[in-house]
Amino acid sequence: MSIFVWKNLSSACQDKCQQASTLRLMWKLILILYMMLAHGSYTSNFLLNRTEPTYLGTISYLCLGAHMQMCTFLVIAKAVNFVIRLWKKRPLKDDHTAILAIVYVLSITSYGYYKVCEPPIVKNVTIPLKNLPHSLDGFTITLLSDIHIGPTVGKKQLEVAVEITNNLQSDIVVIDGDLVDGLVSQLRDAVQPLRNIRSKHGIFYVTGNHEYYTMDVENWMETIKELGVQVLHNTNVKVPADKADDNSLCFIGTDDIEADRIRYENHGMKLDTAIKGCSEEQRTILIAHQPKAAKIALQSINKIDLILCGHTHGGQMFPYIISSYLINPFYAGLYQHGDTFIYVSMGTYYWGFPMRIGTQHEITKITLVTV
Repeated sequence: MSIFVWKNLSSACQDKCQQASTLRLMWKLILILYMMLAHGSYTSNFLLNRTEPTYLGTISYLCLGAHMQMCTFLVIAKAVNFVIRLWKKRPLKDDHTAILAIVYVLSITSYGYYKVCEPPIVKNVTIPLKNLPHSLDGFTITLLSDIHIGPTVGKKQLEVAVEITNNLQSDIVVIDGDLVDGLVSQLRDAVQPLRNIRSKHGIFYVTGNHEYYTMDVENWMETIKELGVQVLHNTNVKVPADKADDNSLCFIGTDDIEADRIRYENHGMKLDTAIKGCSEEQRTILIAHQPKAAKIALQSINKIDLILCGHTHGGQMFPYIISSYLINPFYAGLYQHGDTFIYVSMGTYYWGFPMRIGTQHEITKITLVTV
């Protein structure tokens, strides 16, 4: 991609600056710096994880996001020029295309950054569950997912999410994976606001794929427990705990399926193990990070009434919206498969590049109703 961008932009001012070699050199140096920052963004996950995002980490990931937008625009521009040539019309000059690309990228990157600087919206979703006990009619769940505390998301943003969550006053709070992008030793202080979450019947957490990329998942589980959050590591919990089975819900939490792929020891999606102990009289709610895990659950013999997922971010920005839609069995929002409902959150914040284009970060308040 960088070679493609370089070929299209490095000579952008060639015609205009023929007599100004210094300007041409400065432009090429700017391009080189921008590409170095974009390529170096991934090192932020190892070198620049702090309690709050660093300027360098944020700028490098913004350059990565801008890089993706630049490539997308140039590919589309090339395709449009090709069609114009087929019609035997005069295509845009390379200089004009380059200038349009730069204006587009600066505008769309600014817009995408502005969007993520806003607090997450509260999305209210009502789900009718078959045979839900009348005593649980109106039971509420606040769903957090894909917070991604790391090089571009920090403690202050988590504090905002916690404040919004507490204002919703839900019966339980679910953290559906991808909480962190770094080691406990780097981000322990950043996750401290989790201890301030309030709910009537508890706070439950399952792993996402990014916890396994940190290679520190065991330490994260212990740290999260210390903050008053119950980790559902292929297990389940009855809610409310003091009610009979026919007046309670069984919340099932499974490890992320990425643990199976990378063969992370003692981890992996073990649905049959996780669901053991749930009664036939209970409505069952599965918390599993990836929509692909929801598909696995639907293909199993287990009875599940509701599945809560995240992971997709809704693609976060164009053109990833397209690939996210195509590769995930459930993309975003509410789905129904037989008597089972599946809800996929677009994420509380974002991964990596601090940009959202065509998607919205959310905190979801789910209300269960009897039908």
